[in-house]
Amino acid sequence: MKKQTDYKVQIKMGDAEVSVEGAESGVVKIVEALSDVLRSSRKPSVSGGTTVSSLPSTSPALPSPRSAPADIRSFFEQKQPSSDIEAAAAAAYYSQYLAPEDSRRETIDASYLKEAFRQANRPLPARTSYTLINARNAGYLDSVGDGGQFRLNAVGYNLVEHGLGRSGEDKKHRLKLKRKRRKAAANKK
Repeated sequence: MKKQTDYKVQIKMGDAEVSVEGAESGVVKIVEALSDVLRSSRKPSVSGGTTVSSLPSTSPALPSPRSAPADIRSFFEQKQPSSDIEAAAAAAYYSQYLAPEDSRRETIDASYLKEAFRQANRPLPARTSYTLINARNAGYLDSVGDGGQFRLNAVGYNLVEHGLGRSGEDKKHRLKLKRKRRKAAANKK
């Protein structure tokens, strides 16, 4: 039986460093995917056992993987939150990642949420402070201190980045797959 050679790739870009180790096919796939993400004209080559590729730290700024909407109204139209709780997570995401540089915030409060809903042309909830508390209870936001400040957490980030804004057909397909899995699990019992 022939021993399979492990490959190791290390990619450096400025202060960031990525190391990948494993079977050749897996390493090649990861390096290709990383190259696509970086959208770099220089692809690290994989040859032999060990490859070290260093990208210059003076490389131009990388383009954003997704085009950011110009304003919060466009962002809400793109993401289409179905509830005030999802909209609160979307507002926190927008304020932290997509708002103009001088307006970005790590945390949001009831007054920011009210203004975000107004700018997004979304009906205001009766009590925005309760909407933030409900978003925290749903697991999308974390409380920060005692001043009614909330920060988007990983669950909220994933909801906005990967869950919201999908087409109706995509949602139907996911529900259909979910029903099939439940049925298959029930039949195994």
